[in-house]
Amino acid sequence: MTGRALALLQDAGPGRNGRWALLALCVLAAWLGLEQLSAQVWFLPAGLRLAMLWLTPTRRWGWLGAAEILAQATKSAVLGYPLVTFTFLAVCVAPWLIYAAVVYLLRGPRPAPPPDSPTRMLLLLLAGLLGAAGVSPLLWMFLVTYPMSTADSLASMFAFMYGDLIGQIVLAPLLVAAVHGSFRRPQRASLLRDLGLVLIGALGVFLVLQAYEDLAMYVLLLAFAPLFFLSFRHGWEGGALATALLAAVMQALVQTGLLTVNVTMLQLVLAVVGGGALVLGAASTALRRSHEVLAERHQELAAKTTELEMLAAELGQVGQRLARLEEQGQRELASELEYELGHAIHALGTRISLAFRDVRDEQGTRLLESLREQVREIQDSLRRALRQLRPPQLDTHGLQQALESGPLHEMLDDSGVVFEPTFDGPVDGLDEDARTTVYRICQAAVREAVRLEMVRRFALHLEVKPRDDGTRVVALALDLEFSPYVQHVPPLQLVPAIKDRALAMQGQYLLEPLVHGHRHSVRFVAA
Repeated sequence: MTGRALALLQDAGPGRNGRWALLALCVLAAWLGLEQLSAQVWFLPAGLRLAMLWLTPTRRWGWLGAAEILAQATKSAVLGYPLVTFTFLAVCVAPWLIYAAVVYLLRGPRPAPPPDSPTRMLLLLLAGLLGAAGVSPLLWMFLVTYPMSTADSLASMFAFMYGDLIGQIVLAPLLVAAVHGSFRRPQRASLLRDLGLVLIGALGVFLVLQAYEDLAMYVLLLAFAPLFFLSFRHGWEGGALATALLAAVMQALVQTGLLTVNVTMLQLVLAVVGGGALVLGAASTALRRSHEVLAERHQELAAKTTELEMLAAELGQVGQRLARLEEQGQRELASELEYELGHAIHALGTRISLAFRDVRDEQGTRLLESLREQVREIQDSLRRALRQLRPPQLDTHGLQQALESGPLHEMLDDSGVVFEPTFDGPVDGLDEDARTTVYRICQAAVREAVRLEMVRRFALHLEVKPRDDGTRVVALALDLEFSPYVQHVPPLQLVPAIKDRALAMQGQYLLEPLVHGHRHSVRFVAA
């Protein structure tokens, strides 16, 4: 029901004149009924006027203006007042025009959203305040017929303004909340309980004031202070409902004579406390909504994080499979090269050695000696290449010996680089993937050191720490120390081969500057 009412009120399209005519009749009847309920404390039709202008687009304001003017004309005709007079125009027509102008300036031509933030609530209250301030001089000018002093004239204007303002604070937010369906919430039971407590407390204060009227300046504010508590707990909707009920109780007590406190004081306190409670409730609603949105974003972020973790695990597995395929390819390539080229070169060397028996002259002997030396160099180069592809020590003697005295040590030694390896923990207890990863990372760092041609010292520190879950934390630090005579140190640049191997093991790769060198640090968890 509330959804259809809101859709009708905020419909700016053409047509539907029959529905709007029926709505105008309902507004007319409501205006007349609220006017009968109005008294010295409030003027409730001002709240109806503000709420309807706030909820409807400017295209439909003609229906609202016609409904209110007809209601005013009906009241004037019943009371016997003439209709075609300046007084009727100033008192019955001009107030609606002033309110419409203020709402248009503050809100614009389109319907405003619910006042569920401090800014929107302040705009609604400011529209009502400016409208009441603009209407009160007209009402004083045409309704007050006897002469007054300046002070009495200002007091009369403020009395008119406070009547409209209390009617707006009491009725306008309540109507906006009802049309937007803001009371359909699971916290309705707690809202009713808190409303009961607030009304009981206010009635207690009003009874004290009935017995001791002089205490009004001391305890009157206590009757309205619980509005802040209710607005904080239940938002601006709870504040609007509590303000309306508390004002209704106050009006009933004033009319029955059970509350004899000065009406202006009651209006002023209700206006200040009620407006503050509504703004606080709007702030509480906005904060609660932001928390809900933040919780939803956290859930979405957690889901995305889980998805990314799954993708990272899959990519890590793919990287490990690629690394295994690469190692398998290098192993097979080394086997094929050794089988094909190694045997052929060995056979060639054997034939050259046999050819020495048939050669008698010195020139032929020198030629064969040169060929045999070249064959030895080819065999040595092939052996080095095969050890680079897959060092035998890595499979036969373990990772530590392959790093200490394997091909990497020979490459650094041939380049004149001092090699200083250190090991901590069960290095040779690593699985095949971890051993291969560590070796290939060290091989990439050694190639980088040889390529730079300014490295004089290569320090390797490998640490393996077992954990309680059976895995091992592998920490590898590779220090490349440059010659002190180098003027321009090369910039920090990640080595792609090291990065790829670290990512394949879902590890971390950091490149840090040293005093005169670079440090490549890799850390990962091995099975």
